[in-house]
Amino acid sequence: MLVIFWLSSRNADQSSAQSSAVLQFIINLFGDNGFTDFIVRKAAHCLEFTGLSLLFNLSLYQTKGKKMPLLATALTCAYAATDEFHQLFVEGRSCQITDWLIDSCGAVIGTFAFLILFAAVICFCKKKAKFIDSADN
Repeated sequence: MLVIFWLSSRNADQSSAQSSAVLQFIINLFGDNGFTDFIVRKAAHCLEFTGLSLLFNLSLYQTKGKKMPLLATALTCAYAATDEFHQLFVEGRSCQITDWLIDSCGAVIGTFAFLILFAAVICFCKKKAKFIDSADN
């Protein structure tokens, strides 16, 4: 959350400079068509909140002992809303509903990623336990 807050605190010039290295890499791959900058910026929004959602899901599981995907997604979406509000007070930045929607999509992606990883770990642990049981017999 602190990283997202810090990134959102950067003014428009600082934010553009920060994404220029990634943007240059993408331009070298796909060419500069004016849409490239948009994709890099929106993908960054999505990925930030995918990560936050994963962390919320993990921390809720660790503290509550059960999966709480709806709560983790809701918390991430709520933080995304506060992040957009925060940008109203940063020079050259703005509060946009489209950014909140992209952030919220990241929250959903993060929750699905958590559920998939969780299922994979459970499956792996069961297979490992079955293998150990069969080796002992």
